[in-house]
Amino acid sequence: MKVGSRCGYCLVHRGYRMIQLSTQDEDTRLEAMEALMRLMGSKFNKDTVPSVLGHERGVLIASITQCLDPYQHQKRVSNEKALHVLGEVERLLEEAPEEERLRLAVKASCLGNVLDFDLPDSDPNLENALSQLSNPLYIDHTDKFKELIETGKRLLYLTDNAGEIAFDTLLVKELRRLGAHVTVAVKDGPPSLNDALMEDALAVGMDKAADEVTTTGVSAIGVRLDLAPQWFIDLYEGSDLIVAKGMANWETMT
Repeated sequence: MKVGSRCGYCLVHRGYRMIQLSTQDEDTRLEAMEALMRLMGSKFNKDTVPSVLGHERGVLIASITQCLDPYQHQKRVSNEKALHVLGEVERLLEEAPEEERLRLAVKASCLGNVLDFDLPDSDPNLENALSQLSNPLYIDHTDKFKELIETGKRLLYLTDNAGEIAFDTLLVKELRRLGAHVTVAVKDGPPSLNDALMEDALAVGMDKAADEVTTTGVSAIGVRLDLAPQWFIDLYEGSDLIVAKGMANWETMT
């Protein structure tokens, strides 16, 4: 996916928020903001992939502020909030009719995406989001998806945000119950915005939910096969099915 005009606003807005979280020193903030605007001026064009530029932005800001993971606290809070209500969602899933279990798990996994910080117009209110579990999906391909899941199918599950990953455990368990062998891949490390890292996966129990938990091998948002080690490329290309969550994965895979 290439950038649109709104992508420029989002890239700068999120860069500004990253700078604010990374340092309290105003001179350093100004230096980082100036560097961000230079980066945008030189790299933002019709051929740019938003998440590729977003990764360059994160590396640049970290190099100036010396703060590698400005979202560390927010990610921890997101995980705690998600775990607080996870039991209730799990109960709803257990009570759901067999034909609705996968659909409900998919909806819970999608609604967990509300725990995303610094996006324009975002409202990270988890309780409000979960109240929508009874609403239908706007685009619903879960029945077709279910047909693709056969015993022994090797499924690669690419995660998105911290907090959200707690709800992913429910979908991963359901996919395994239906017969898939599920490998979950989180980002290898910061700077990767508020994307889930291995510590987040362990914090929400993903190591118990999945057959295997690994990383993308790259400290970057999205799927960067151009940067990934060969073992991840082999995993990616050898999977029968791939579930990829989040804008960055979409942007870098299309």
